[in-house]
Amino acid sequence: MIEGIDYQYIYPAKDPSAIHIELLQGPYVGTVFQYGKVKFEEKDENVYLLFGYDVIESTVSKPKKLEKDSDFKNHIGDLLVEIMSGNLEQDIIDESGTTDTEESNL
Repeated sequence: MIEGIDYQYIYPAKDPSAIHIELLQGPYVGTVFQYGKVKFEEKDENVYLLFGYDVIESTVSKPKKLEKDSDFKNHIGDLLVEIMSGNLEQDIIDESGTTDTEESNL
């Protein structure tokens, strides 16, 4: 998913510490939500991504039902993984602007 095409960030004026996300494509177009607590849990040698979320508004009929819709949760879970992966990739870039993590010979 691509920011600005598939989704966009919304910074609500009433709560400057919150970030909402609006879905711009797909079956949930027009849906605005925010992530809650995010954590990883290891169970039976597998790692699971657990997260909470609140649906703020939606063009889908009965938007509160989205909070229990497994397809919607999987959709925004995939988005969360992409957002987190993108942030990790940005953190790897060193001062020279490259992704080379090898120590300099200088």
